[in-house]
Amino acid sequence: MLITLLNIIAPIAITVFVVGVGLRLGRFVMALLTKRRFRGISPTFESPPPRLGFWQSLTAVLFGPYQHFYRRANPVWGRGYLAYHVAIITEVIGYSISALIVFANILLGRPIPDVSLHLEHSFNYTPANLLAIIFGNGEELQSRFLFGDFAPYFVGITWVAVIFAVIGNLHLMMVLLRRWSGAVVNDIDPPAHRIRTPGRRPFDRVLIRTIIFCIIWTELLARLQLVPGIVYVHSLLGLALFTLLPFTYLFHMVYNFLAVFYATRRRMARTIA
Repeated sequence: MLITLLNIIAPIAITVFVVGVGLRLGRFVMALLTKRRFRGISPTFESPPPRLGFWQSLTAVLFGPYQHFYRRANPVWGRGYLAYHVAIITEVIGYSISALIVFANILLGRPIPDVSLHLEHSFNYTPANLLAIIFGNGEELQSRFLFGDFAPYFVGITWVAVIFAVIGNLHLMMVLLRRWSGAVVNDIDPPAHRIRTPGRRPFDRVLIRTIIFCIIWTELLARLQLVPGIVYVHSLLGLALFTLLPFTYLFHMVYNFLAVFYATRRRMARTIA
């Protein structure tokens, strides 16, 4: 039943994703084109601060907010944020590489595994089977097909990512359940002693976090081969997250590279303190 459901909804989900990302990126590009460009500090500025190097600016963009604010204001959220992003970046890279390998084999007309029948060679190009290979890249059959002799190393690396994902999402779920999302629960510095701000429990974050939480545990069950066919539940949840991405806060995963690039340039030009 899950296989049939995946085969039906996968083309619809991919279409919704492509249209949604296209609309959001179109608005983002228009905003960049119509926005005035920052040219750095005014040449008439007295004693302007020196320009920063690229790596120094990139480090400030990536780690500055955590070091200066989140680690102090909300350490539970800060630890979860770091662990989760180590996991999600590793997992997304793994899924992307897996998808490229699968579709390259299809374009070349080569056989791929049939996950439901546990066959190493088949021409089952149905969406459900493709998703089971991509999202189940940590399982023995799929990893051996995707990465050959490198499969044990890939599985080992992604096991580390899964552990980070479990730790990070436990922290972030705790934050949401305690309504600490966006809250200041600790002293930031001496002048802000005992200053607190209440948190929120936004519906979209609760929904997304719950889906991600279930994705992690279904991946654990699939890797440990404790529940037969659980990879299809894992794939269905992954597809649901994929579909929601353009319409929720997860969209930052798409434009984050551009955002980091422009933020780094602004740091280098010292238009950000």
